[in-house]
Amino acid sequence: MARELEFVCDSCGYSFKSIDKIFWIDDDLMVHVEPLLKSTSAESSEAPIKGYFAEYYCYNCDKFVDKFIIYKKSPEIDDGKVIQLLEQFDDSAKIIQFDDVFQKCLKCGTELPTRAEYSFVLDENDEFHIGETLYDFSNGQNYKFAGEYHGYFCSHCKKQINKFVISENNAELTDSEIKAILEDHTNDLTIFIRRDFDLCPDCGEEVYYLHENSTCTKCRQGKFIIEMEDLID
Repeated sequence: MARELEFVCDSCGYSFKSIDKIFWIDDDLMVHVEPLLKSTSAESSEAPIKGYFAEYYCYNCDKFVDKFIIYKKSPEIDDGKVIQLLEQFDDSAKIIQFDDVFQKCLKCGTELPTRAEYSFVLDENDEFHIGETLYDFSNGQNYKFAGEYHGYFCSHCKKQINKFVISENNAELTDSEIKAILEDHTNDLTIFIRRDFDLCPDCGEEVYYLHENSTCTKCRQGKFIIEMEDLID
């Protein structure tokens, strides 16, 4: 389920829309960037390469920068080939990141295939929810943090590795606080928190993930407010 937001500048009235997206590279080495829907999740589930996609903004270059975060990759396709395919996808500036922490065993470093993928959330009552379906955010921001869970099994170490991608951290908890909460529910875990900090590949200045209260990209005076929020399945 994708969350679509429409932002409007409170000063000049400029508006734009954003929607949650994922990307994958199929068996024919074709790159797909699509909204995060049930249909696209199903289509991408068997892809040899998949990951998160986000648009950041460089105020210095006055343009969007696409970020690809790869968390699943077939060992038969090397990193250089993945980078080449993404760079040739279109003419946009790109940040390409490999999350090796999700590809390798914490103990021996062996590259691992994904065994299970779920979503999880810690709600405002400190109740932990995890399941195959995406958490329903339609009731507003009634959760402390949320994200996706990936289960791996290392046949070499004979160990289950539990890995959590934190995509929403409304309570602004520290990494240590989040890890302490998750350790109450599982062992042998690692945590990755998606940060809003990267550098533009063209100018080297910091790029920003646009959200409520971000500086308007047009007038540079006002702030963005959320005019519309919708969930698309």
